[in-house]
Amino acid sequence: MSLSDFAAKYRLKIAADSCGNPIIRCQLSKDSNISDYSDTELAICWITDGKKPARTGLWNRTKAKCLAAGMTLSQEGEAEGIFVFDPADPVQAKLAIKSVKARAKRKMTPEALTRLAIVGFKGPKHTQEGLVSV
Repeated sequence: MSLSDFAAKYRLKIAADSCGNPIIRCQLSKDSNISDYSDTELAICWITDGKKPARTGLWNRTKAKCLAAGMTLSQEGEAEGIFVFDPADPVQAKLAIKSVKARAKRKMTPEALTRLAIVGFKGPKHTQEGLVSV
């Protein structure tokens, strides 16, 4: 499964890193992301924000959960690391998304789109499966 397929399946937004490579940005820190590793595997780069002292407790708990789920630890630092995982495995995929705090795009219901159209919301012009146009 490619990064774009993974992002589409879990409603994640793909961005470009400083080199122009596609990644999924995460909220754990500005450097944490999900990226391609090989043709069949993806990697999560788990890095803390650096604002607090090294969060080794959080890192150790996350590392234990990821290893228990079958992920491979590729690189490890004091409180950071890179895990390689199989995106086709739903347990590993959901744990990867949760551990680096990747946020899914919101899914608008037809009722919410209608309500926004009534109040005159001037957001982006797109539809949800052609049901309602805002």
